[in-house]
Amino acid sequence: MEAEIVEQDIEKYLNDKLISCEKCHFCNTVCPIVESRVSQGPFGINRAIYYGLKWNEINEDLRNLVYSCTTCGKCNLMCKKVSRALPLTEVFEKAREYLLVEKMVGPMPEQVNVLKNMHVRGNPWGNPAHERTRWAEGLGVKFASKENRVDVLYFVGCACSYDPLAQRIAKNMVKILNQAGVNFGILQNETCSGHEAKRMGETGLFQYLSESNIAMFKEAGVSHIVTSDPHSFYSFTHEYPEWGNRVRVQHYAQFINDLIRDGKLTLRSEMKKRVTYHDPCYLGRHSGVFEEPRELIGQIPGVDLVEMENAKEDSNCCGMGGGRMWMEPPKGLLSSQAIAEARIRQALDSGVQILLTACPFCNITLNDAVKSMEKEDDIKVMDITELVSTSLSAFNNQ
Repeated sequence: MEAEIVEQDIEKYLNDKLISCEKCHFCNTVCPIVESRVSQGPFGINRAIYYGLKWNEINEDLRNLVYSCTTCGKCNLMCKKVSRALPLTEVFEKAREYLLVEKMVGPMPEQVNVLKNMHVRGNPWGNPAHERTRWAEGLGVKFASKENRVDVLYFVGCACSYDPLAQRIAKNMVKILNQAGVNFGILQNETCSGHEAKRMGETGLFQYLSESNIAMFKEAGVSHIVTSDPHSFYSFTHEYPEWGNRVRVQHYAQFINDLIRDGKLTLRSEMKKRVTYHDPCYLGRHSGVFEEPRELIGQIPGVDLVEMENAKEDSNCCGMGGGRMWMEPPKGLLSSQAIAEARIRQALDSGVQILLTACPFCNITLNDAVKSMEKEDDIKVMDITELVSTSLSAFNNQ
């Protein structure tokens, strides 16, 4: 009976939101997964959900369309500007919950094991939990605990813990924090923040992971968290129940700016690079952090920051949000690679040497796009921490 009530509540929520759609199609004009077909993108998805509920046609075609969304949030802004301000991303995520939990049609086939991995091993790739901190071996990083209190907990995140390219971000963070004399540590048993589980509609798993993390944070006496993962940053600040108001959470761009402002970190070595910056969706559009990364880039001597087409609130998605990191849309739907390559073309058009970002997902995806386009000699993709770390190294070696 309770499950039936929950199902009815979700259906009512979806119907109440989607029935008010003005059908203006403007949301599709900014969507990264749309080329020209009205049946795709946010308009296509919201109409498919509406009529799927109305006609009781809950099938794999509907699932494929609903899970094609990157949850980048550009449609939300467009709807707010010109229409009813529908929370379209939230609607699509609620539809995924409905498909997964109530109808057992979702998630996408490739994502089934991803969710199992998060539950069993605490990361989407299914890597052994005991290898999560292996990247930190030999770096002198301490584990935060009840007995070993730290001023700042560095929450590494799954990508920076396991992916070889993203691990460079974590190692650069250790170097920067040590250089500034920060008393920091990581969790020995850190687990996934649950962000991607929630994006895929597995709200029960998100609750389980969030409660596990909160228990570890409390046990270690954590009062300040810094992370290099915008997805975890968003979940900590917007979705972790009640807890977020009691603990200070910062993305590294915000924290490193504080260190520079307080005189604890000085970047003196000139890099002499022309760069542009890609705003990660969950740091920029979803969390409103636009200026801090640009301020940090501006602190690196010799760096010339050029804004490319579609920046800040209007930034284009890298293509891997919303669970798409672990799936490829079926034939007929725009691929993640095509979305990433479109962003690389914008960076190339700006005439820069380096495309900077502040998200491990974006870093991995955009690097892959550069390789697939065979543009390695024309542009480099880096996380901001790499340029900051290089500036520190060059100065210290002088």
